[in-house]
Amino acid sequence: MGNSCTIDGGIILGSSWCAIRTYAAHAEEMGTESPSEPIFFLKPPGAMVESPEHHPATIELSGNNRIQHEVELVMRIGEGVDLEVREICVGLDLTDRIIQSEAKEGGLPWTRAKSFKGSAVVGNWLPIKAEDLPSLHHGWRLELTVNGESRTTADTSTMLHSPLDLLASLSEWAPLSPGDLIFTGTPKGVGWLNDGDLAEATLINPDGEVKSSLRAYFSAPSSLK
Repeated sequence: MGNSCTIDGGIILGSSWCAIRTYAAHAEEMGTESPSEPIFFLKPPGAMVESPEHHPATIELSGNNRIQHEVELVMRIGEGVDLEVREICVGLDLTDRIIQSEAKEGGLPWTRAKSFKGSAVVGNWLPIKAEDLPSLHHGWRLELTVNGESRTTADTSTMLHSPLDLLASLSEWAPLSPGDLIFTGTPKGVGWLNDGDLAEATLINPDGEVKSSLRAYFSAPSSLK
């Protein structure tokens, strides 16, 4: 896939810079502490799957009974020399939790656990102006259901590092490029995905309006069926 891929409408998607433990409640449920400064890992463009509500994708799980979902606000760097955020959406960061746990125990990188094909799912994109980025930390809400059952409901105001702070931190050292995405971290409520599951996620503005949504079906590998 190279350093970028193109989705419907000609939108270019590059690398995904994923912030970890930006919600204190999520760090607590995972038995870890929140970092004092933003920390990121990377997903390649080839991990990306576009799955808006009106055109859902079926994603093959890398293994049954081992993949967990994490719903997040995602920002996209637009084209141009200023590297400004131009769009936002709701997204899913999928994790092979078994492989991640084994990597942690051995002090090894998480790459295989986080960067498999289909591990970064994005919904429909909403244009946003640079001056409106601070508002993302005030009253926007993430919601996720699996098979109609609520898994996550959280307000972005509970983030320890605001979306704007995450962008500023990355800009200090990361080789950001047009099309790159910033996954801003997941709230409490991660859970397992299994063969036949339907995940639906929304990003809701302070007025209660759904501004981005995704729907994704999940299937176990054919070798496990």
